[in-house]
Amino acid sequence: MTILALAPAQQLPAGTVVADPDTESVVAALLALGPQEHVLVVAADRAGYDAARAARLVLSREDVGVLLHEVPPTAFFVTVAALQMLPTIALGLAPAVLQGVAEGSRTVALLSSVTSLERPRPSVALDLASRLPGSVFRVDWAAQTVTRGAEVDLEPGIASITTASERPVAPVDTSWGPAHVELPTDGAFWGAKRWFEATVLLRPLETTVEERLSPSAVAVVPRCVSCARLVTGTLCLFCHVHVPSGTSSVPTGGHV
Repeated sequence: MTILALAPAQQLPAGTVVADPDTESVVAALLALGPQEHVLVVAADRAGYDAARAARLVLSREDVGVLLHEVPPTAFFVTVAALQMLPTIALGLAPAVLQGVAEGSRTVALLSSVTSLERPRPSVALDLASRLPGSVFRVDWAAQTVTRGAEVDLEPGIASITTASERPVAPVDTSWGPAHVELPTDGAFWGAKRWFEATVLLRPLETTVEERLSPSAVAVVPRCVSCARLVTGTLCLFCHVHVPSGTSSVPTGGHV
């Protein structure tokens, strides 16, 4: 099983298989992996998602799943690390794993401007405040809120992943856990000249994945009527068949 991430390699866990977010690059990456490899392509934006779906169609690959996960770069790093722990037969549980990762982590950013910020969308007052020199804004990704302030205000965890502009947006203490990873990014996600972003992991990823793979959790997960893979959410990642809300699970004995 391979997780193919459509993001720069330097922004992902070491050894992650990557491709550019265009159809030609995704096709080339899938061909390089070989026809016997089950692959879950994880896109960080809509352009990459559309490119991955087109590549799957071009190659007529039923063993290629496509997942869209639009989150900040540090959260995307954590996401890919968690998905790499899934066994091939449980790739359909990826959306449930993403939910668990979101519940077990916190992501916050400090920005010099929110004029170009689309998600979460700031108020008109904050948009206007972006034009004032020295302004700093705090974005809480989980709460989808934007406020004025230069305090990250994250609780300590077991690890932190950060990224920042070369010119600091504000003084930041990054002592949130014993492990720390710093990522090189260009800040394009936030649309600000100066930024700081951090994701703090509050619980081990292994614990989150194990909970989603537990017999009690798997026993209530429905399967796709087309490919029989596990489906968490309303859409099968592999054949894109919709699973209606309330669909009964197929008895598995609690095993994937």
